[in-house]
Amino acid sequence: MFVETRKTASGSEYWDAKNKKSVFVPIGQKPDFEVTENPKSMIYGLDLATGEDKTVINSELVDTQDNLEEMDAEQLLAYAKENSIDVPGNMKKAETIREHIKEEQAKDTAE
Repeated sequence: MFVETRKTASGSEYWDAKNKKSVFVPIGQKPDFEVTENPKSMIYGLDLATGEDKTVINSELVDTQDNLEEMDAEQLLAYAKENSIDVPGNMKKAETIREHIKEEQAKDTAE
């Protein structure tokens, strides 16, 4: 899945979600791949049908707990922000952030 991330004077940048890299297409050229017009399909959040916390990837719903294991530090921070979980600034490693998120979710479930 390719999503346009920004336009510049010299062309457009796209994020290749499969290979996890940016792809640049110069101005005047068309991308040789299909661009996903709805980047909301990459946002973490609630499954509106069931009210459960799910992650949407490639338009398929995946359980968040399983998906946390596959996220890097940047994705985990974005997930935490989306779900109103405060992550202390001194947490930089993915594993530390992942454990913090799980602990915060467990607190919310226990309450």
